[in-house]
Amino acid sequence: MKSEIIKVTFSNKVDNLSYPIFVGANLIYNCEKILKKFIHNKKIILIHDKVFYKKNEINESFVAFINLIEKFTSSVNLIGISGGDKTKNISELNHIIEKSLSFEIDRDSIVIAFGGGVIGDIAGFAASILLRGINYIQIPTTLLSQVDSSVGGKTGINSRKSKNLIGSFHQPLAVIIDINLLNTLPKREFLAGLVEVIKYGLIKDDKFFHYVEENYKQILKYDQSSLKEIIIKSCKIKSEIIKNDEKENGQRALLNLGHTFGHAIESFGKYDGTIIHGEAISIGICLAFKLSNKMGFCSLIETTRVINLLKNLKLPTSFLDLSISITTSKMLEKFKYDKKNKNNQLTFILNERIGKSFIKNNMDVNVLTKFLDEEI
Repeated sequence: MKSEIIKVTFSNKVDNLSYPIFVGANLIYNCEKILKKFIHNKKIILIHDKVFYKKNEINESFVAFINLIEKFTSSVNLIGISGGDKTKNISELNHIIEKSLSFEIDRDSIVIAFGGGVIGDIAGFAASILLRGINYIQIPTTLLSQVDSSVGGKTGINSRKSKNLIGSFHQPLAVIIDINLLNTLPKREFLAGLVEVIKYGLIKDDKFFHYVEENYKQILKYDQSSLKEIIIKSCKIKSEIIKNDEKENGQRALLNLGHTFGHAIESFGKYDGTIIHGEAISIGICLAFKLSNKMGFCSLIETTRVINLLKNLKLPTSFLDLSISITTSKMLEKFKYDKKNKNNQLTFILNERIGKSFIKNNMDVNVLTKFLDEEI
């Protein structure tokens, strides 16, 4: 399978910042040409998910990658961390920072994030503040990170108040997406990533949503051509949206469809695996469409179509699918910490139809309260 390159460009940057996203099969074994120009003779901090480097179960792809880059780098220094969302905290960040500094790095050193979204988020944040900012490269290993978190430069950790409230915008030098890394991904994690794929169709491209509707059975079989199609399309849609809005001052907020509800729901699970990000966003998307319908923006037919696809994928679609206790008052409290809010007014992403999302500012709390009372 031939690899493809997607270019991410920020047109509002004075220096016209851009970087490549490489998508293909077996790139981990064949990335010397891609990486050499970025990391030649440089000290590398390889921040990876511990699952790839256990004493009794060392991942072949990961070892091959290390052996490859050791040939042309100054040194490769490993920092293994857990991939769960509980890892995204200030204590773990401090561990990464101090460990990185112990390698006697300089400003030419490079961080490589090898893992899922949590690894990429915290590694990218560490890179943004180490020595006041060093470069990093993303090698996402889950579907969610390949189509979403590795692209766009959002990095960060969670606070006790809510998710991703501490962080920075720090764009990578490059993103390398090896489709074959998904072959060993647990089905639950794969489905969680597929929610973000569906999100892109919902906010921007009804034909892409239809493609997933028609081909989801092939996608669930990890069919390479289908996977390449959805990953490339997702990255292209996200790249186009962030092109003119790197730091979410406008249309980039559309990428948060379902996330205001979803982040709140996720926090009730205390990031212990009871409900993972994609599952919470699945419910969040359904709620966003139901609310859009209740407020007269979106038809019931379109809303039902969205919910049915997520149900066909055996994903949660309502509060009834949760085993955790949630109340309207607690949900409303969580909404206060959403990053999209301005002047203490709630902001939600809603839909006019499949393929057309919009930003709804100054959400009426009474409407929201009534809606939640009916749903919970």
